[in-house]
Amino acid sequence: MAAAPFRSHLMQQFARARTPPLALFSFGGAMGDEKRGCCDRQREVPSKSQRPPRLSSIRSSSGIAPSANNSYILQRPSSSSVANASAEEGNGATDGGASVLDNPPSAAARTFQQLISSRRTVSNFLSRPSHEDRIFLQDAITRGVECAAAAPNHKLTEPTTFHRILAPSAASERLLDIAYEVTLQRLLDGKLSGEEACRSEATRKREKWAKIPAFVVATVSGMEDQTTDASGGLYRELPYVAPATTRQLEDYASACASIQNLLPSLHSEGLGSKWATGPVVKTPAFRDLVGCGQDEMVAGLIMVGWPKRLPRMRRRRELGGDVLRDIE
Repeated sequence: MAAAPFRSHLMQQFARARTPPLALFSFGGAMGDEKRGCCDRQREVPSKSQRPPRLSSIRSSSGIAPSANNSYILQRPSSSSVANASAEEGNGATDGGASVLDNPPSAAARTFQQLISSRRTVSNFLSRPSHEDRIFLQDAITRGVECAAAAPNHKLTEPTTFHRILAPSAASERLLDIAYEVTLQRLLDGKLSGEEACRSEATRKREKWAKIPAFVVATVSGMEDQTTDASGGLYRELPYVAPATTRQLEDYASACASIQNLLPSLHSEGLGSKWATGPVVKTPAFRDLVGCGQDEMVAGLIMVGWPKRLPRMRRRRELGGDVLRDIE
């Protein structure tokens, strides 16, 4: 099949495949199943030897057998399984009387949509210090940023820059120190407990962050001066300075779109992620570590690594009639 002109690195892999694209499956069934989807249940992630291969590394026509600990895996669906899945989804008619079977998605579309909808925010990571894992992580982030760079940006300003921090390193150790100091400062300022208890909680925060294999910082340039008042010290939050012009707002939106492109790319390679915008990223110490200019706003600190467990999906709003509304 000829390569399609996709800008997305992930979709280019689908387009180059000679067999149906990969789909993510759980031990109990297709990932799209709301009741038995692999990411809707708590479970331990497979060990390094059981880690799912990258999408681009699968070449055989057979699927991968479920792992012994019932964790999620990659498997190639047959044409009949895709057809059966489409038929199951199309049993009911829509309000307009048309069945879903009238316009079933392609195999590539189903795979891509399942990949997007199955991603979850991960807060607990496994530490994997081997050189092989470090190289894989570095390459996966590079591929993710390639996808991120394909996000739309008004007037082609390309305002987003990604800063990679791999652990362990001097930069990651400094980041852990900053996380400790910022947490301690906030707890002491809040006066909710004694100094010893505050230091214990700050240490717990540092130890948790020490298990994160990599960090990616996304910054957006061309903003208002973000350092107008740094009198509070290195570890206190700077005042929030919002985008002031239409162009700045559009550039910030583009940065967020870039981050969203990055997250499912990491997910496709078996990596978990968390998009954080907490107090740590708003301090002069953090900005100094990253090397932010005065006009650079931090759009997010993305934590990256192998998830210890995959959280359940929690949704407060229903899709039909609430998240999605038809205007007649």
